[in-house]
Amino acid sequence: MKHCYFTIGAGMILLLFGSCANKDKPITEVPAIVDSIAQSNADSVRLASVWLKFSYAERRGKRVFDQYCVICHGQHGEGDGFNAYNLDPKPHTLTDSAYVGAFSDASLSQLIAFGGRGVNKSVLMPAYGSTLKSDQISYLVSYLRVLAHNMKRDSEP
Repeated sequence: MKHCYFTIGAGMILLLFGSCANKDKPITEVPAIVDSIAQSNADSVRLASVWLKFSYAERRGKRVFDQYCVICHGQHGEGDGFNAYNLDPKPHTLTDSAYVGAFSDASLSQLIAFGGRGVNKSVLMPAYGSTLKSDQISYLVSYLRVLAHNMKRDSEP
């Protein structure tokens, strides 16, 4: 117990002397170069971090996509997954905002739940209605919207 009081007391003394030591020096502004470096670092962290880039639903959808869809549609949804070369027709790119935008959320949900055969698309697209819960399907739809939207924004000059 005495050790604890000694540590707290020593910390208070250091804090007191440390705060008094800088009273003579004027406070200067942070140089602009340091501020711009900090901003670029913050931007790169924001773009790289899944936690900052996506909402909760989109992160959950990405998790489902990574588990079930990447094998055919590819890591970025471009239809270039590991199994895509075995398929004819090839999986459609999910980064095409015109294609994905043509579907309503309900239509995308049906496509995922009933597969391609259930909505007159490719019979090679499996049905996930018995594998995924409805909330997982809605999370996946949210993530598909982000995939198409981000690729549209990234391709614009």
